[in-house]
Amino acid sequence: MKMIHALLWPLLLLSHATAAETDWRKAAREFMAGQDFAPIEIKPGTRFETDRARPRFAWMQRVLMPAFEKHLEKWPQYADAARSFAKQALMIKAGHPDVDHSRPWEVLAQEGTALIRNHVDDPLILWLTAAAVWEFREGTHEARDHLSKASRHRMIRDYPSVLPSYIQAELRDIAIQRYSSQETISRINLALFKELMKSAPDQAVYGPQDDELLYDDLGHAMGGVQSKDCSAELAQLCTTSHFTPWLREMLHGRIQNHIAWDYRGGGYVSTVSEENGRKFEEHQIKARAHFLMAWELHPDRAPAAASMIDIVKCGHGRPEDSLRLWFDRATSAEFDDYSAYENYLWALRPRWGGSLEKMKAFYCACALTERHDTGVAKALRKTLEYLEEDSQDSRSLLSRSPLREVMTASLRSLATSQQVYRLWEHPWRLADLGLMAWKASDYETAYETFQQVPVPFPRQTRRWLSLQANETDVRGQSAVFAFGLNAEWEVAEENYQLGKLDEALQSFQDIASRFQGEPPALLLQRIAACKFEKAFASGQWVPLPATPDLSGWYHRSGFWKGLPTGTLVNTGHDGAAYLLHNGRVGSSFELSGLYQIKNAPGTQGLSIMIGYHSTFNHEDWVGCNQWGHSSSEDAATLLRRAYLSDAPQIRLPANGQVHRFHIICHAGAITYRLDHRDIAVDRRVTDEAGNAFEMREDSVIGFCSQMFRDNSETHIRHLAIRKLDPPAATEKEINAGSLEALRSGFAKDCRDSLRDLNAASLLEAGQLADELRRERKTAEAGKIMAFAGLLKQDTRVQAADMPVPAADEVALSALLRGYHASQAARLLTTQNKWKAKALKLLGSAEQSQVEAFILAELEPNPAPQTEELLAPGNAFKWLPQAGEWTRTADVLTGSGDSTMLYELSRKPPFQIDFDINVLNGNRPRLLMGKVKFANEAGKPTFGLYPQPKGEKLFDYEHSKLYHITLKATTDKTELLIDGSHFCDGPKIESDLNVLQFRAGDWSSKGKTEFHKIRISPLH
Repeated sequence: MKMIHALLWPLLLLSHATAAETDWRKAAREFMAGQDFAPIEIKPGTRFETDRARPRFAWMQRVLMPAFEKHLEKWPQYADAARSFAKQALMIKAGHPDVDHSRPWEVLAQEGTALIRNHVDDPLILWLTAAAVWEFREGTHEARDHLSKASRHRMIRDYPSVLPSYIQAELRDIAIQRYSSQETISRINLALFKELMKSAPDQAVYGPQDDELLYDDLGHAMGGVQSKDCSAELAQLCTTSHFTPWLREMLHGRIQNHIAWDYRGGGYVSTVSEENGRKFEEHQIKARAHFLMAWELHPDRAPAAASMIDIVKCGHGRPEDSLRLWFDRATSAEFDDYSAYENYLWALRPRWGGSLEKMKAFYCACALTERHDTGVAKALRKTLEYLEEDSQDSRSLLSRSPLREVMTASLRSLATSQQVYRLWEHPWRLADLGLMAWKASDYETAYETFQQVPVPFPRQTRRWLSLQANETDVRGQSAVFAFGLNAEWEVAEENYQLGKLDEALQSFQDIASRFQGEPPALLLQRIAACKFEKAFASGQWVPLPATPDLSGWYHRSGFWKGLPTGTLVNTGHDGAAYLLHNGRVGSSFELSGLYQIKNAPGTQGLSIMIGYHSTFNHEDWVGCNQWGHSSSEDAATLLRRAYLSDAPQIRLPANGQVHRFHIICHAGAITYRLDHRDIAVDRRVTDEAGNAFEMREDSVIGFCSQMFRDNSETHIRHLAIRKLDPPAATEKEINAGSLEALRSGFAKDCRDSLRDLNAASLLEAGQLADELRRERKTAEAGKIMAFAGLLKQDTRVQAADMPVPAADEVALSALLRGYHASQAARLLTTQNKWKAKALKLLGSAEQSQVEAFILAELEPNPAPQTEELLAPGNAFKWLPQAGEWTRTADVLTGSGDSTMLYELSRKPPFQIDFDINVLNGNRPRLLMGKVKFANEAGKPTFGLYPQPKGEKLFDYEHSKLYHITLKATTDKTELLIDGSHFCDGPKIESDLNVLQFRAGDWSSKGKTEFHKIRISPLH
C-alpha cells in the first residue's frame, strides 16, 4: 500500500503553478466580455479611502483631543503612554495609512487595558480600549463594561456629543454581532442618532469644510432609525446656516429615500401594497432630484452617484440613467467608495433583475483591478457571500471556471499583500483562501494553505463557516481529496450513510492507515462514530467521554477540550461556542449527564442540542436550555435553535453551578428534566410560525451557548446515552362522551404520567446514589435508595413518606424537591386536559355529576392552610446557597455572606410570620421576589424595599427577638412588628416560587436567627 508523506506535499505544490492560475486574468476578461461587463477603471485624479482618512484623523484630533489633553493633567505619569495609545487607535479608526505597523488592535488592547488598570479611565481611553478589545478578540463583556463606564463618566461632558455617539455605534456593532434583539439594536440606534444630532449643527465641531465627514456620520446614524424618528429633526437640521449646499441636498435626498424605503419595506415586491408602492416611487423621485443636484455641485464626490444606483435599481431613474453609469461616476470620484460597490452588487442580484453570471462578472472586474490594498477587498468578500446566498448549489458555482481561478488568485493576493491593514489581517485572509478553495473543490490549494493555518480558524473565517461545514470537515476532506483518496472516501461514506457500520469502519481505518503519522481528525471522528453507533444500537447505556483528541466530537466553534478523565470542557472567550457528538442517535433515546459552570456570572447557562441535522443552507435543532434568571432562580425551556419556542419557561430555585440533566425522546417527543424536575414533558416543539420540529433519524446531540464569558469554564461529565425502542402505536384518544369515560380516562392518564415520572426519578436516584457512594456519603446514598424503593411501586410518593434529609444532604433534598414539583406539575397538566373535556359535558343529562367530578378531581388543590417551613416534612424544600447555616425544627441560623432558599408555590394574598434575632451585622433580609424585608440603611433598621416615598424605618437592637408579620395582599405588602402595623411596601407582582433568607452579605457578614417561620393564607 502506498504511504502518504504529508509533509512533502507543500513542496510538490510549490514546484509548479497550474495553468488555470497563470491564465486567470485572461479567463476573467473573456468571461466579462461574454457578459458585456466593462472593466472597472482607475481614472486620473480619483480619490481613495485613504485620501479621506487623513482629514478624518485630523478632524478627530481637533475635536476630541483638547478635552483629552486637559484630562491628562490628572495622570501626568501616564500622559505620554495615553497620548500615544489614543493617537494610534484614532488613526486605525480613521483608516489612516501611516499607522504604526507594530501596533495592531491586539497590542492596543493590552496598552488600553494597562492604562485602565492604572486608573486612567478617561472616556476616550475607555471607548478606544473597548474598540481594541472587541476588534482583537471580540471580548464582549469587557468591551461593554468599558463602554458603559465611558458613557456614564462625569468627564464625558467635556467632550462634544460625537464621542457619546461613537460609544453608541460601538455598542450597536457588538449587539449586531451578538444577535441581540431587534428592540435592543433599535434602542441603541436611536440613542446614537440623538447624540450625534446634538453636535451636528455645532460649527465648532462640524464646520463647512467638514461637510463630507458630517454626512458620513449622519448616514451611519440614520441607517438603523425609522424615518418617523429622524426626518423632522433632519429637515430642521438642513436649515443650519453654515451647511454647504451639497450637504443640504445630500441630506434632503437621504431623508426622502429613507421615507421611501420605510413605505416599501425590505420584502419582495409581492409584499408591497399598491398604495405603499406609489409612495415609494413618489419619495424616490424626490430623492433623485436632490441627489442629482448634489452630484452637479460636486461630481468629484462619490455619495450622490452611489445613492443614484439605488434609485435606478428600483426603476425610478431618468431614461438616460443606468446602474453602470452611476457606478462609474461614483468610482471616478472615489475609486474604492464601498457604498457604490455594495449598491451596485445588490442591484446585480437575481432578486433585482440581475443574475449570478452578472455577479460573477462583477467579481472578476473587482479582482482585475488588483487594488487589494483598497476598499475593493471588502467588495470581493461580500460578492462571494452573496453568490453563496443566491445559489442553490454554491460549491458547484464556485468550482466552475473562471470564478474558481479568479477567486483563488484574488484571495492569494489578499493573503500576501504587504499593505499594513492586510498584514494585520494575514491569518484570516490565509484561512479564507483555504476555506474558499475547499468550497471550490480545489483541494490541493486548500490543503497547502491549511498547512500554514493554525487550529482553530480565526474568528473572521469561522463566521464564513456554517454549522454544516465545520473546520474538521474542511481540513479533513482537503487532505483526503488532495491525496487522491476520493474513491475510497466515497465508498466509506456511502456505507456509513446506509448504516453498514462494519464495512464503513473498515474503509475509514484503511484510509487512515495510508497517512504516515497522525491521520486527519475527520477520519478519527468517522472511526469513532462507527464504533459508537455499533454500541448504541445495542440499547445499552453508552458513555460519551471527551478524550483529549476529541475524536468523538465535531468541533464547530469556540474553545473545547477533552480531559483524560473524559470530562468535556469549554473555556469561554466572550462568545458563542458549538460542539456536536459525531454519532447519529435518531429520535428515540435517553441522555443524562451533569455540567458545572465555573468562574462565570450567575446568568451563564448551557444549551443541550438535540435533534441537530442540516440540509443545504439550513440547520435545525432543539435546545434544552438553562440560564440564571436572578440570584435566587434559574430558568429553563426548550429553544428552537437559539430562539424561544412555544414551550413555557420554567423557573426553579438556583442550584449553584452544578446542574444535572435527563432527556428522554420518544419519536421526537421531548421530556427535558433539569435538577430532577420536569421542564417539558412529551413536548413537540414548534417555532413562532407554528412549524413543527422534525427530529430525523440522522440527527445528533451536542452542546452550545450564545455566550460563554471570558475565562469561564463549563465542565460536562458523566455523559451517557442509550437507544430507546420506537414507541408503540399511539392509542386512540379517549372520547370523554360520558362521566364513566371521563373518570376512566383521567385515571389512566394520571397512572401513565406517574409511571413515567417514577421511572425517570428512579434512574436519577440510582445514578445519584452511585456518585454519593464513591464520595463515601453512604448515609445519604442509603436514604436515596430508600426513596428509590418507593418509586418502584408506581404509586404517588407523598411528601410525608419521603425520607427527611439532614441539613447537609443537599443531593437528596434536590431529588425530593424535583420529584415533588414534577408530581404537582404533571397532575395539574392532566387536570387541565380533562377539565377541558369535562366542560363539554355540562349540557348533558349527567351535568350535576360532572360538576361534582370537576370540583372534586379536576380543580387544582388550594395551597395548604398553614405551612411550617422548619417542620421535618419540609426539610427537602431548603436549599443552602452560601455562608454557614444550621437548621432545627424551631430556628434557622445563618452567618457570614449567607443565602438560603426555600421553595414554595404561593401567590397573594398570604401572610408570613417569624421571629428574628439579629445577633450582629446590619444586612439580614427576606426576599419575596422583588419585595424585600431588609436592612438597607447601613445601621440597625428594618423596612420594606423598594421603599415607598415617605415610609419609615424601624430601629432594632442586636440580640433581641422581634416578631415579624408580612401580609402580602393583592395591592401592597404590609409590615407588622410585634403585632403592630409599622409600614406598607410595594405589592408582590407575580407567583412566588422561592423565598430567599440572608443573614448577612459581603459588606456586613453578620449572624441572624429566624424562628418559627410560618406561611398561612390571608383572608
